[in-house]
Amino acid sequence: MERIKQTLNLSKLTLGTMRFHDKQLTVNQVVDIINEGLEIGINTHHSSFEYSSYELYSKALEKSGKGKEIKHIVKLSSPHFKDDAFSAKILEERVDNQLKALHIDSIDVLQWLVRSQPINDADRLQTLEDQQEEIVASIEDLKKKGKIKTCFSFPYSVNFAKKVLEFDQVDGLVTYLNKEELEYQEFANTIPFIAIRPLFAGKLIEKSTDIDAEIISSLQFVENHKTLLSTIVGINSTKQLQTYKKYLK
Repeated sequence: MERIKQTLNLSKLTLGTMRFHDKQLTVNQVVDIINEGLEIGINTHHSSFEYSSYELYSKALEKSGKGKEIKHIVKLSSPHFKDDAFSAKILEERVDNQLKALHIDSIDVLQWLVRSQPINDADRLQTLEDQQEEIVASIEDLKKKGKIKTCFSFPYSVNFAKKVLEFDQVDGLVTYLNKEELEYQEFANTIPFIAIRPLFAGKLIEKSTDIDAEIISSLQFVENHKTLLSTIVGINSTKQLQTYKKYLK
């Protein structure tokens, strides 16, 4: 755990970039979020080429001129929904595309997903069983080449999490944790863990009479888990940053 923590040195909060497009932000507005986020210590970003905001985010990151100061959690899958199987070649191509698009030499955290069509444990666990050697060799190769620093799984289920963590090259989990979604709580106290959806997709604050207090309380709940490395939060305005600044103090 300590080795991973020191290797990554992620910020306590990670900027989630998924909703920038949905919120109709401009490139300049995203630049302001990136820059002001850095000023309060948010130097880790979470992104995916699957998000509608991806082009907007990548343009803003380049325009900000702060790219070299940012650590990246990048969401990629292999197999994807319609892929027949895991492919080391395809995964490396997807990693290479992100290195180029984000103008970086290495991805700090590869958030790796094993998907099926539809998502189901039977097919996904079979992928792990049938292709374990290829998967382990692929992740090890990406690390040796310096293209990724670590590989964390987004598991979709507790059963899958337990199985994938048997792979030596899988360093931890990126998944849900909040006051309501507690399925993965045991992992957040035992293995390197990055939390998603700390506000339960906004449900924890929608009826609150003191939104700032509820946000801070929810983040503190997540933070109190022993092996948490960072919490991913959607920040879509510089005004929202003020709440997170209070928390980070």
